Amino acid sequence: MQKGYWTAGVDIGSEVTQVSYMTEGMTEPETLETLFTTEENLSYLKDCLLAIPELTDPADITSIDLVLSDFTLERAEAVEKACMELGIARDAIHLQGREEACIYFALNQERSLWNNDVVFFDFSQEGLIYRNLHVQRGNAIITAELTVEALDQMDFQNPSDEIFLRLARERLDRRLISAVYLVGKGFFGEEWEKESLPYLCNRRRVFKGLNLYTRAASYAAYDRIHARAFDQVQFLCKNRLRASVIMPVKVKEERRLIYLAKAGINWYEARALIEAIPDGLSELEIILRSWNGKEKIETIPLKEFPKRERRMTRLELSLAFANDRHGVIFVRDLGFGSMVKASDVSVRKDIVIE
Repeated sequence: MQKGYWTAGVDIGSEVTQVSYMTEGMTEPETLETLFTTEENLSYLKDCLLAIPELTDPADITSIDLVLSDFTLERAEAVEKACMELGIARDAIHLQGREEACIYFALNQERSLWNNDVVFFDFSQEGLIYRNLHVQRGNAIITAELTVEALDQMDFQNPSDEIFLRLARERLDRRLISAVYLVGKGFFGEEWEKESLPYLCNRRRVFKGLNLYTRAASYAAYDRIHARAFDQVQFLCKNRLRASVIMPVKVKEERRLIYLAKAGINWYEARALIEAIPDGLSELEIILRSWNGKEKIETIPLKEFPKRERRMTRLELSLAFANDRHGVIFVRDLGFGSMVKASDVSVRKDIVIE
C-alpha cells in the first residue's frame, strides 16, 4: 500500500470502540470485526489502529475522524492529544459527535435514501434516542438539519414492542420518510419488534446495524482528502455552530468582514487568532450572524487599554469555544513592536449563540 492513503474512522462509545478504514482502491469503508473495550487511558487507541490490516504505524494515517459519544472540551482535547502522541499530524485529526455522524452516513448513501426525511433510532443501555434528518438541496449548498429527541419510555433490559410501535407511529405517521436506521445493541439479540418492524418497513427502507457511526467517520475522513463534497453541506445539528462570528475591519478605508468562525463548523475546530490595529476606536464590533441571516451585534470595550497615539497599538484577538453555544474572545495588548512595549492588559468577551 502506498503511504499517504490510509484514512480511519473511530467510534469511541461509552463501552466499546469500533474502527473502520479506507485506503487506496477502496470505495467503501471496511469495519474491523474486533470491538475494543473503551478505556479511560486513551493509549489503547494505538492497538485499535494497528489492528487495521497492513498498517504498521499510526503516523501513516493521513486523515482520521473520531466520533465521541461524550463530546466535551475535556474529552475532545484528550482524544486529540492521544492521536498526536501516536504521530498523527494535528491537521489530520477531526472529531465529531453522533449527530454529525448520522449526517455523514446518510449523505454517503444513494440519493433515493435521503430524498425525503431520514430517521435514526439509537437504542442502547443509555436509552432510546430518536433523530430526524431533513435535507434541503439548494443551487450550491445542501442544508442538512438533524433534530434529536430522547425517548425515555423504553427500557433497555425489557424492551416493549407495543411502546416502540406507539413512539414510532407518533413520529412517522403521515410523513414521507426515505429510510429508517435502527442502531445499537437494543435492536439485536432477541427479536422483540414483532409489530413495530413491519410498520417501519411499510413504504420505507429499513436498515439495522452496529457500525453506522464508525462507517460515517470513515466516510468523513476519506472525503477530507479526496472528494471535499461535504464542504458544500451546511450542518445544522448539535456540536455545529448555528451562527458565524464576524469582525468588521477597514482595509485601505474599505469596510471588510473577517470571519472568525463560520456557521456550520464543528465548535471544537472553530478557533481564530488575528492581530488588529484599533485606529481611534473605543470598542470593537462583533457580528453574530445566524445561518438564516439574522444578526446580533456585540461590542468589546477598549477603555482598559493604554491610551496611545493613533495606530500605535496592536491587539491580538483569539477565539475558542467551550461548546456549540459558548465561545470566548480574548483581546490582548501587544504594544507596537520595539517602539511601544506591550502592557499586561487583556479583556474577555463571552459569546453566546442563542
